[in-house]
Amino acid sequence: MNHQPRTKKILVIFVILFVVELALSFGIKYQLRVGFNEQRKFSIQCIKKEESIQEQIHKEFQSDKIIKVFGRFPINWNVIRVIIAVDLILILIAFFVRRNMKLVPSKVQSIAEMVYSFFIDLVTETLGEDKAYFTPYIITIFLFIFTCNIIGIIPIPGNMEPTRNLNVPLGMGLMVILVVHFSAIKEKGFKKYLKSYTEPFFFMAPLNLVGEVAKGISISFRLFGNILGGAIIILVISNLIRFILIPIGLSIFFGLFIGTIQAFVFTMLALSYTAVAIK
Repeated sequence: MNHQPRTKKILVIFVILFVVELALSFGIKYQLRVGFNEQRKFSIQCIKKEESIQEQIHKEFQSDKIIKVFGRFPINWNVIRVIIAVDLILILIAFFVRRNMKLVPSKVQSIAEMVYSFFIDLVTETLGEDKAYFTPYIITIFLFIFTCNIIGIIPIPGNMEPTRNLNVPLGMGLMVILVVHFSAIKEKGFKKYLKSYTEPFFFMAPLNLVGEVAKGISISFRLFGNILGGAIIILVISNLIRFILIPIGLSIFFGLFIGTIQAFVFTMLALSYTAVAIK
């Protein structure tokens, strides 16, 4: 059965819709309204939007819902609820894989074993065979950030990537720096750890201290900037083309591809900081 003519017609319809929407969207402050107007007549209108793109960005990325735990400790509930969902997803997957482990692995078990094998090879090659106990820590960082980055793809009202809120990358960066310095003290001893700040010369100590602070800031802002930038690009382009076709592809691209890359970059930086500190 030949479906080529029907496919061509569908493609032509999509192209016409795309061109019309793009033309109507030339003014970013205008949007297409299809439906019944105030006179109860069906109409297609290009009307001025009530919110500008700046207002939409502000509303989308500054919609903090602050609640106080025990009446004293303020938290951003919009971010916390997504982080709780991410944690539950990871715990359920780990529980499912652990419960169904068999000698002949299933597809899910095979994927889990491949991920673990990849990271344990990475850790042992970077830190050495005797430091393989860092593997669960490194895998946890990657899986948490990866899930946080891609969960925004799910089209649920109020859903968002927790990593586009600066507090989450900063918290992750602070945790990584604390683990790095704790591992360095444990490995070298406190005196040798302090002495490392005076290398290669004593007067370099202030610069070395600034460098350690900069590591935490750079690793956090790199993740935050890339995820937030991707979300803003999707919002702006979606307004330009009236949410037709391209936003879906952009969302998948930034969610899966960029999200995976940024999670891996953050994980590799955490691993390299640890390697430099303990050697």
